[in-house]
Amino acid sequence: MAISSAPVYAADETGMTDVTNATKATDADSAGIMSAVTYGKYNDVGNDKWYYNAVEYVSDKNIMVGTSYGYFSPNLYATRGTLAQIIKNLNGESDKIYWSYLDVKENSWYADAIAWCSDAGVMKGYGGGYFGPDDNITREQLVFTLYRFAVYKSLPNLETTGIELLDFSDYKKVSGYAGGAMQWALKNGIIAGKDNKMLDPQGNATRAEIAQMIKNFMIYANY
Repeated sequence: MAISSAPVYAADETGMTDVTNATKATDADSAGIMSAVTYGKYNDVGNDKWYYNAVEYVSDKNIMVGTSYGYFSPNLYATRGTLAQIIKNLNGESDKIYWSYLDVKENSWYADAIAWCSDAGVMKGYGGGYFGPDDNITREQLVFTLYRFAVYKSLPNLETTGIELLDFSDYKKVSGYAGGAMQWALKNGIIAGKDNKMLDPQGNATRAEIAQMIKNFMIYANY
């Protein structure tokens, strides 16, 4: 399966290249012992962070890039336009698709990606001719989009049963349309939930969370 070399751009991203590895000393404990935190591609993603490997992984695969020179902005919420570009990058090279939304300008950086995702049935608009490219993407919307992409690619293990959402304290917050996709994602290790057995389906997805789920998805899909 092909992986595109095209970068993914968020509203303020500039398409960054690699930056020089850096090491910064930080306080390790109250005794004043110093430990070295290593930084890879980004100055705001140290190897002591849970998302470090995922960010490095999706960056190496050219699926996601930074928001400015040397910065990934892991805690920044991602938009629907950003996710569309990520999915198109996962798909690889494709023919140009023409698809019109009232709020997606033809020359915008995400126009081609949104058109492709819409044509493939991976992402859809809100109705009335609107897509909402600058709206934040929620965690359940992210999971549902990845499931639709898996269906589009005819990937294995597409069953949407076998995992009990009742095990999670906020299972009632999972929208009806996303329930099956959430079970699929849990079953295939794409999402694991947060602390206290919470899925946080309505919470906005951060760039770090997206990087981790995309890495998990690529492992599941054997990319």
